[in-house]
Amino acid sequence: MDRTEDAGPHAMSPSYRYQRGIGMPSGLSLGPPGPVPPVVKGLIIANTAVYLLQILTPHYVLVAWFGLIPWRVIGGLELWRVFTYQFLHGGVWHLALNMLVLWMFGTELEQRWGQRFFLKYYMLCAVGGGLTYTLVRAGSSIPSVGASGAIYGVLLAYGMWFPNRVVLLAFLFPIRVRHLIVFLIVLELLQAMESTGAGIAYAAHLGGMAVGYVYLRWWI
Repeated sequence: MDRTEDAGPHAMSPSYRYQRGIGMPSGLSLGPPGPVPPVVKGLIIANTAVYLLQILTPHYVLVAWFGLIPWRVIGGLELWRVFTYQFLHGGVWHLALNMLVLWMFGTELEQRWGQRFFLKYYMLCAVGGGLTYTLVRAGSSIPSVGASGAIYGVLLAYGMWFPNRVVLLAFLFPIRVRHLIVFLIVLELLQAMESTGAGIAYAAHLGGMAVGYVYLRWWI
């Protein structure tokens, strides 16, 4: 058990950290410190293994059975889809980008929160994103795949814990994490309003962030 867990739940609260003005390093971050922790490593391995299985099986078989298809969740009560969709990906770059963000931003959160809390938070954001997408696209037969709901939840949490941390946007432009989060939220909202229902599941991204915010603010 790490020191954060020993100190109790209030030590993990972002409001507590704001009040004390501690734990908010402002230096430029090019990557997480230390080795990759167990949960982040396990998630990367699991997502990669499932993607390899997607490649080795007949086209779209896994997506048909485990992708997030809203009308099947609601009409057919295939509730497992709001959980399993996160392990499927639409291509190697889709997978690589999600896992890169998980490594960059999830590593330090797991180091501070501990394995159990980080995994619970990650899965809540994934399921929350899936449920949001299902409700918004209730009659859709278009499958959604990817860990982006959970990843956006991780990004939000990182911004709440380290708002003054500076990262490189697109590996080129330095930006404070709190500004990056605001930019992403506005971008997702604008794209969601213009979306026709095909393509990127913006509702899942926003749902993952919303569930993460509510959980961190009111349930810890």
